[in-house]
Amino acid sequence: MKIKSLAMQALIVSLLPMSVCAQKKTTVDLYGFVAAQSFMDSRKNMAGAEGFLSLYPAPENKNLAGTDENAVSNETWYGTMARFGVNIKGPEIFGAASRARAEIEFSGHSQTENHVLYRHAFIALDWDDETLLLGQTWHPMNDLFPSTVSIALGSPFNALNRSPQLRGEKYFGKDKQNKFIIATIFQALNTSVGPNGKVYNYNRFSGVPMIYAGADFAFGDLKLGAGAEYQRIVPFIDSNDNNKKYYLNAFSGMIQAQYNQDKLSIKAKALVGQNMSHLGICSGYGRAAGTDIEFVPLTAATSWAQVQYGDALKWGIFSGYMKNLGASKDLAAVYLNCAADIDQMWRIAPSVSYTVGNMNLACEYELTTVAYGDREAKGTVTNTHDVSNHRVLFSVMYSF
Repeated sequence: MKIKSLAMQALIVSLLPMSVCAQKKTTVDLYGFVAAQSFMDSRKNMAGAEGFLSLYPAPENKNLAGTDENAVSNETWYGTMARFGVNIKGPEIFGAASRARAEIEFSGHSQTENHVLYRHAFIALDWDDETLLLGQTWHPMNDLFPSTVSIALGSPFNALNRSPQLRGEKYFGKDKQNKFIIATIFQALNTSVGPNGKVYNYNRFSGVPMIYAGADFAFGDLKLGAGAEYQRIVPFIDSNDNNKKYYLNAFSGMIQAQYNQDKLSIKAKALVGQNMSHLGICSGYGRAAGTDIEFVPLTAATSWAQVQYGDALKWGIFSGYMKNLGASKDLAAVYLNCAADIDQMWRIAPSVSYTVGNMNLACEYELTTVAYGDREAKGTVTNTHDVSNHRVLFSVMYSF
């Protein structure tokens, strides 16, 4: 043991000069923001991060007197959040420029809950026309997102997911403006739903990471992209049958477009897929009716678009739409990351912002409507009625 200890100490001492040299070639840049936001809702709202991340209005909950107990206006004044991150650039490794990023976010003001969000932590190597990334960052389907005042970034109409991944990008074209993407992704922070709630074990026990492949192309000011994901999870393991695993396979696809010219910005995306609950889309799967154990994915379609114009003073409008397309078989039970009786939902959110120096002042009005109804055997919903929430959001953000 003494020999091992001495050898380890000698190794550490021998590496110290290399460590000092590497540190001299390393740069660290701090970035982030501190924000204060006030928002008012016309009714109870399904949301995360103590209400900052607005999702959709709560369903009607009528008491014996016929009063909808969820139709209660509420306000949050001077809610605060802060985000801190570091971009690290280091020396050349394996002939590639090396970099890394770490980022966390603090939101809310609860003394009893943990609201520290671990957002990014990855290492990347950049060659002339290739990039290899390892760690947690945006899911490839989340690389393009709307610039909303709300931190929801268009969710639940837009994918909202950060996951650990091994990701390769290959650039090509005259100015290397096009790229192919392939990634293997593991669920951690954003997970699928299931019989045990939202946990990453469904993916962990499947033995197969999620697999994504996509491509982005640039045509001057216009950028187009498309991608697809394969997902395999294990919702149930039968310990009474030699730990037999029951699998669920799911596929999803995405197309997106972005146009930028001078002060004008236009973005749009559409997704169609099965069990997209890990992406923050109102989706999931069910257990097929019958005596045999079988899991069947629910399919959903969602889309969004945003137009913005301006520079220091910027005007914009966001719109989103989601439709529940149901399953291919009758279901005895369903597992969703949203209410099971939602047929469709839509949102429209105009906004205005003004940036002066490091400070951004913004206001956003958000109307979100959900069609609730009666769930049918295949997971589709009929006999719907609309429930809406009106949110007014004021934001002051200082970025650095």
